[in-house]
Amino acid sequence: MLFIKWGTTPYYPKASDSRWKMFLFASNWAYITVCLYFTFAAISTFTYHMRTSYKDTSFKANKEELEINNLIEAGGTDPNKEYILPVYVKFTWYLKSSIYPAIILTSFLRWGADTGEPYQYSTNAVDVHVHGVGLAFVIVDFILISSPYRLQHVIYPMTAALGYYMFTLIYFFAGGTNGHHANREIDGDTYLYREKLDWGRFPRTTVFIAFMMLFVAIPLTHLFIYLLFKLKQLMIEWYYFNKHKR
Repeated sequence: MLFIKWGTTPYYPKASDSRWKMFLFASNWAYITVCLYFTFAAISTFTYHMRTSYKDTSFKANKEELEINNLIEAGGTDPNKEYILPVYVKFTWYLKSSIYPAIILTSFLRWGADTGEPYQYSTNAVDVHVHGVGLAFVIVDFILISSPYRLQHVIYPMTAALGYYMFTLIYFFAGGTNGHHANREIDGDTYLYREKLDWGRFPRTTVFIAFMMLFVAIPLTHLFIYLLFKLKQLMIEWYYFNKHKR
C-alpha cells in the first residue's frame, strides 16, 4: 500500500516522477523495516511452535532475565544444554534492535524538527502510516514482547544509518534526484531532506548532521530504550516476587 500510494496526491503532499524514489527517504526505509520485522517475528513464532509442538517444550530461564537466548531446552534432552537460537530468530532480533531507534528518530524528526518543508505540519495518509502507525506498533511491541534489548547492539542501527548515508552519497554522484520537481522542470531537485540531507548545496551541513546522527542521536536513543527495557524487567521481577510471596 505504501508503494502504491507514495508520491500520489492526496495521499502524499508531493507528486513524484517515480514511485521507486520512495526508497530514497529514511522514514520509508524505517517503516519498511518495521513491516519486515513484524513479518519475521510472526514467521519465527509460528516456525518455533510448529517445530516444538510434538515434544515437551518446558523451558527454564535463568534468574537474571527472561531472554530467549538464555533458554534451556528440557524436552527429553540434557537440561544443561544451552538452546541455540535459529538464524531466523537472530535476524528478527537484529531487525528489532535496528528499527526501534530508527522509527523513533524518523517520527520525531518528521513532527518535532523544523524540516523547512511547507507541508511539514500537514497530515496525509502516508505520513500517518509511516510516522504514526509504525511508531504505535513499535511501542506495543516493546510493552508486550520480552525479547532482550542489548546495549552493545547499538552497532546495528549505527551501521544501518551509515549504509543509508553512503547510499545517498553514491546516488547524488550518480546524478540522482528526489523526483519532486522542486527546482528542476524534468526530474526534480538533488536534496532529499531540505538543508539537512543535500550533498549538492549543503555538503558540510549534511556531513555534520550525519555525524551527529551516527554518534549522538542514535546512541542516546538506543540508551534510552535500553534503560526503559531494564525498567520493564525490574517491574516484571517485582511483580513475580510479590506474587510468589503471597
